[in-house]
Amino acid sequence: MRTSVSSIYAVGDVAGRYHFTHSAGHEAGLAVRDMFFPGKGKVSDLVPWTTFTDPELAHVGLTVAEAEHRHGAEKVAVARVDLSHSDRARTEGTTEGRIVLVTARNKLVGAHILAPAAGEMIHEPALAIRHGMKLRELATMIHVYPTMTTSINLLAAEAAYGYAQRYRWLVRREKQAA
Repeated sequence: MRTSVSSIYAVGDVAGRYHFTHSAGHEAGLAVRDMFFPGKGKVSDLVPWTTFTDPELAHVGLTVAEAEHRHGAEKVAVARVDLSHSDRARTEGTTEGRIVLVTARNKLVGAHILAPAAGEMIHEPALAIRHGMKLRELATMIHVYPTMTTSINLLAAEAAYGYAQRYRWLVRREKQAA
């Protein structure tokens, strides 16, 4: 964020990165810290955004195409759930929408949410992406029920179930008499 003039920093729209208030605020905080502790701040490319339409559209990380280009199509998987499967969405009559989670080598690399309050929901996937978490690891967290984010937990639980199926050979089943 430091410019060619060592005492001048550029953040937000002036720096030409993401044109979001939340991104500019984050960069400004890093710049102030760097003024007193030079070289400590690093601008992140992982910036969640939300378009405040009805329903909201939120995004963080890679799209499916970006993930396939970066990691190879055979390593990328996409998990989707429509809001019609959300108890909270059905209760509120807001079933128009979808959650799409993109993984590469089982790690979450992108999230796209079209839902009421999508801007509130995008932070859990953003944190998981930042920390290189596998989608199935999100299933270990208790999600408040009924909320829209329970749908993220549903996708994570499906990923955990799919992973557990690798070990089904460990379970010995007895044949039942007819």
